[in-house]
Amino acid sequence: MEPPIVYLAQGRLFYRNNGTAELIESQYGQDVMKRALERQAKNEWKTAGGSSAALYSRGSLWGADNGASTVVKISSVVRGQSENELLYVVATDSVGGLFKYDVQSKKETRIFHKEKLWLSDLSRQPGGEMIACGKRMPNATSRLAVIRGQDVSEVTEGDSVDEAPSWIPGAGNKLLFQSAGVGRNQNGVMIGIGHASIQKLDLDSGSITTVLENESFDFLTPRQNQNGDLFFIRRPYESGVNKPYPLSKMFLDVVLFPFRLGRALFHFLNFFSISFSKKPLTTASGPKVEGPDEKTLFLRGRMIDTQKFIEEQGKNNEVSSLVPKNWQLVKRTSDGKETVLADSVLYYDFDAEGNLLYTTGMSVFRMDTSGNGKMLVFKDKLVDTVVVLN
Repeated sequence: MEPPIVYLAQGRLFYRNNGTAELIESQYGQDVMKRALERQAKNEWKTAGGSSAALYSRGSLWGADNGASTVVKISSVVRGQSENELLYVVATDSVGGLFKYDVQSKKETRIFHKEKLWLSDLSRQPGGEMIACGKRMPNATSRLAVIRGQDVSEVTEGDSVDEAPSWIPGAGNKLLFQSAGVGRNQNGVMIGIGHASIQKLDLDSGSITTVLENESFDFLTPRQNQNGDLFFIRRPYESGVNKPYPLSKMFLDVVLFPFRLGRALFHFLNFFSISFSKKPLTTASGPKVEGPDEKTLFLRGRMIDTQKFIEEQGKNNEVSSLVPKNWQLVKRTSDGKETVLADSVLYYDFDAEGNLLYTTGMSVFRMDTSGNGKMLVFKDKLVDTVVVLN
């Protein structure tokens, strides 16, 4: 029997039970969008033709925030005190907050919200009152934090990206998390992020111990089950630092420059055609696809060419994942033995029976912790997080 779950699909929250998914919309988020639209309407006369219908709006030319560009999304979700209660983070470009939601009464309760507060990866302490999370900083780093009531206290520091905390079963105030160092140039500008390792934090003593590290891999979203087995997503490490510009590529760029210039001119003229006549210069590309641009997505700290994967899998008439096969869900026992349980894994969780639910971005599967009995639970578009409620 399928357990009740919630999942995130590009900032939208869904509750799924008995095979049916229902969209949960934050009332707070809707109010933010409403106020933004009201500000836009009120101040439209100041923008010198700043409406969406204007040819030269200040926002379209300069990227100015005219209110309509406000983005509201749910960045993390976790089960509350019962399977009918959810805790989630609602985030905008300037404000973040923690909210509680009852799936039966459909009532949302605001716990707190603050300016410049961006939280991720909520993890509620089993049997406790604390919630661990990641807290993004203005300098693009991230620290672990612990929420007690309305207080958000940072528990790690340094020039690093600390994320994805999870409490260790039966270990009190100890948790696992992923951590990656930040590389900067002599001017202090970030030039890359190091490989992600698995660390263990003891909140009582403040000590941090390295659990697993390899310069060739990222180890993401670490979890430990009741048996002491360690689970994590392993993927090849990519530094992101700019590589030397080869002479062959420079020559190719010179040869292709006239073509690229012509293409840019076409798109410029196409923009004018759409603005005046509401028609493009060509219909060769077919009808416009509504919704966000999904050719590339930023998933777990990595820019993914989703269009490439969809096209490659489309040759086999089935699109089943948004991430490469080398994103592997791994089980590591206490004696160091590792077993790859699944490929193309974006996120995972345990159910009440200790089984695994994981998402590939397009499909959600269930299996036991040995990798056996794998079965498809459901399919949906851009499922980046899945959380079991029982």
